[in-house]
Amino acid sequence: MKKNDTFDVMVVYSETVAKSARDTQYKGRSPFPRIGRCGGYNDSYGYLLSRCKKNSMRAAFTTSRDIIGPGQFQSYWTYNTKWTKHLGKASSGVLFDKFTPFTIAQQHRLELMTSKKSVYIFSNKEMKNIFLNKLNTYIHFKEYAIPTVAVANPSRLTIAQAKQSLDTVLDHHQYEMDVDDGYILKDQTGSGGYKIYKIDFDSIGSEDIMKYYAHDKKEKKLLSYIFQPFIDCTDGFHFGKYSGFIDLRLILLKQKIIQAYIRVAQQGKFKCNEHQGGELIYIPLSVVPHAVRVMSKMITKQLHTTVDLKHSLYALDFIRSNDGNLYFIEGNTNPGIDWDHAKKINEVKSKELINSIVHELYLITKERR
Repeated sequence: MKKNDTFDVMVVYSETVAKSARDTQYKGRSPFPRIGRCGGYNDSYGYLLSRCKKNSMRAAFTTSRDIIGPGQFQSYWTYNTKWTKHLGKASSGVLFDKFTPFTIAQQHRLELMTSKKSVYIFSNKEMKNIFLNKLNTYIHFKEYAIPTVAVANPSRLTIAQAKQSLDTVLDHHQYEMDVDDGYILKDQTGSGGYKIYKIDFDSIGSEDIMKYYAHDKKEKKLLSYIFQPFIDCTDGFHFGKYSGFIDLRLILLKQKIIQAYIRVAQQGKFKCNEHQGGELIYIPLSVVPHAVRVMSKMITKQLHTTVDLKHSLYALDFIRSNDGNLYFIEGNTNPGIDWDHAKKINEVKSKELINSIVHELYLITKERR
């Protein structure tokens, strides 16, 4: 066993999903448990590591639990037709980070991992700060984004003040007809459609919000929520046979749209994420609505004024209201690279995206030599 192995690229995944190679309670032979919704991730990340090897890069996989310093980890996995655990330390100057902190301890580990400028983070730090924090997203892109206000703490007074602040913004909104269907409470830094709640202030809205805060505090999670108006888009986007609650995601690499897909919510639900039961369908770039292309271009142009987009991969999500108005929901610096194994086209598209990522990682490592 080597005392400290050095890799060209290290994939760093969140410990809430992936298992550390040092986890003595875990008897699995791959970083993601084979049983469960994330079992297929072993295939996609195994493919990513194998493509790195094909491009003359040594690559390994680790978790946020293993972080012990900037670009330094206490154990890791490698892949060569099968996954192998390694209990020795490892380091890398280039990190493909798939790590969103959900607890205060995880936030501290993220700060430690990225504390040196010599460590290159594939997810651009400045862009992550804008997109991970949904309030920041609104502040940067008010012209396109859904109106958003922070809920600073779970007191009845603060909740009432946040609602009043949002109502004041909505009273002057350009699409006033879209914003009178209620409210949404969201985790300010959440993802995957988790911790999103529809709030009814005509009943016990404040009481519900206080319960959500209490639960997250007990779990030692980061406490940050935002209010947004609930925008009905059941008759917004239409793509062939698909209708209902639909959001449209564009994947961009170096400011160029390389993929597009829609996510369709289950009947009677409003969350479109796959983790919430939504269906993902890839669409040809040629059918992406002109208005979406224009808004995407404007967002990217504005983003480029503060962020270096040289190697950046990111996603932009959109919805269209029942009245035909387009909204930018959020950005994502970590779009998923896994696929639904029941759909061959999803595997093909995911592998296309992985190959694009690996090419950028190759260019980054080449520049750093």
